[in-house]
Amino acid sequence: MEELFFFNPGQSLLIAAIRASIERHGPPEIVEREGKVWIGVRSGTMQCLFACDPQRPPGWPAAVALFGRTTPDALAIAHLAVDPDYGPGNGVGDPGAGLVLIEKIREVGHSINGVRRIGLPYRAGVFLPIGKPLLGDGR
Repeated sequence: MEELFFFNPGQSLLIAAIRASIERHGPPEIVEREGKVWIGVRSGTMQCLFACDPQRPPGWPAAVALFGRTTPDALAIAHLAVDPDYGPGNGVGDPGAGLVLIEKIREVGHSINGVRRIGLPYRAGVFLPIGKPLLGDGR
């Protein structure tokens, strides 16, 4: 998880946006409590969601997202890291693990009273409305 999240080969392309997200939400850190590991921020205001491939050994996530409710009507994805092997197009019609996580967070937002939009990672001021699923097949 540390390699995927903190040493991801794609992060150099987004370094300025990653820094801005850290300034807004706080620096992410690996947290372990009661034998469980996740990524969080010191304020405890973010939740962590993993995408795992059952073909991989346990503990090897394909992608991880850190998100939280930032305003009464919005969730924001503060950070998103995807293993390069699980990016879009690695399989026929595969949207990639990152988009699957974004869709799952959209589903979470849909179930929270008042949440109407999801802020995308590393794109300040860019939101997806809660509504029609991003992935038509319900992944």
